[in-house]
Amino acid sequence: MENLVWYFISLCLSIFIYWFILPSRWRSLFLLLMSLLFVSLFNFKYVLYFLLHMILVYSAGLYLDKGEKKKRLILTFILLWLIGNLCFFKYSELFLSAIVESGFGFSWMPKITVPTLLLPLGMSYIIFRLIHFVVEVYKKKNPKCSFIDFGLYVLFFPTFLAGPVERFKPFHTQTMEMKAPDLSSINQGLFRILLGVAKKFVVADTLARWIIPALHTPESHPRFLVLLFVYGTAIQIYLDFSGYTDMALGVSRLFGYKIMENFNRPFFQRNVAQFWRNWHISVYSWIRDYFFFPFFGYRASTLKIYVGIFMTMIVFMLWHKGNLNFLLLGIYHGLGLVVWQLFQEMKRKYPSIRKWSLRPYVHSIATFFTFNFVSISFLLFYLDLPHLYAVLDRIF
Repeated sequence: MENLVWYFISLCLSIFIYWFILPSRWRSLFLLLMSLLFVSLFNFKYVLYFLLHMILVYSAGLYLDKGEKKKRLILTFILLWLIGNLCFFKYSELFLSAIVESGFGFSWMPKITVPTLLLPLGMSYIIFRLIHFVVEVYKKKNPKCSFIDFGLYVLFFPTFLAGPVERFKPFHTQTMEMKAPDLSSINQGLFRILLGVAKKFVVADTLARWIIPALHTPESHPRFLVLLFVYGTAIQIYLDFSGYTDMALGVSRLFGYKIMENFNRPFFQRNVAQFWRNWHISVYSWIRDYFFFPFFGYRASTLKIYVGIFMTMIVFMLWHKGNLNFLLLGIYHGLGLVVWQLFQEMKRKYPSIRKWSLRPYVHSIATFFTFNFVSISFLLFYLDLPHLYAVLDRIF
């Protein structure tokens, strides 16, 4: 909590300097330096690491914008470099550990300790922004910008740790048209910050302290209470994540930026497809636009679309964390989305099913079913498989 107090003190000082001392032409540089300072508080090596990638991508963007030769080759190289870096830090330790533990098939081989790789904080979001930028430059859809404005987009400190993954064009437009926020914007920003603090530090953290230990000993609690713990876990994860997003959007608003929303009442959606369109919206839409559509979505057969839906969900989950639990989450929700898509096909073929699905009571039942479907799967955020089996066995 002490760190939070110091953060808000420095935030207030920065806002005062930003609006009342600096001329408008220096504001982007000031925010970029603030973002670099924010990154350096975690590890100065991160600053150097991200600057290297930013220089590489920005230089490639200049070439792609002007050059006509070997553009596709340059884009391919940049994408392989960025994706390779992300996969190396996220998944190489898991992959090497699995190989070492197997002993390469030789029982006589000694066990080797795999060194722990420290994933640079915010790397997943940074890489996604860099990929988005260079692809849109290749498509000639991004406006020209200075390196300072580009760096500010990539490292913008309110969204550095937990997103959202804003798109470059709307962010840059706001940078170019920056105006002092009015009283309404200030009130909205402060409200979102307070809402986020309450969600994350008051409610979500309190729920986590009560619920997570209880889920590891489900046999010690009545079945009805264990079921409430399951629902509480889903709500806790939502409040924790959306709380960070609220704070990020609120702080951004105080600096004159309106960043895209990341959640839109996900637990009130009537099917799993609508749930994921309204949960972690920025990343889900990014993976849809830069993975599903390029590889599966254009002029695809029905089977290819189903495979694409399934693989998109696995990529979406493994992006969060590369382990068995998130792989299972991807498979679970990927299958759920495929089943939902099959049901949509049935509604198109059989008007009676479509008519039945539009009845008001079906909407309520579908919403309740979707909430249960999601809540059970979210136990994988905190529980290994034996504890998950124990919880499900206690409920059913």
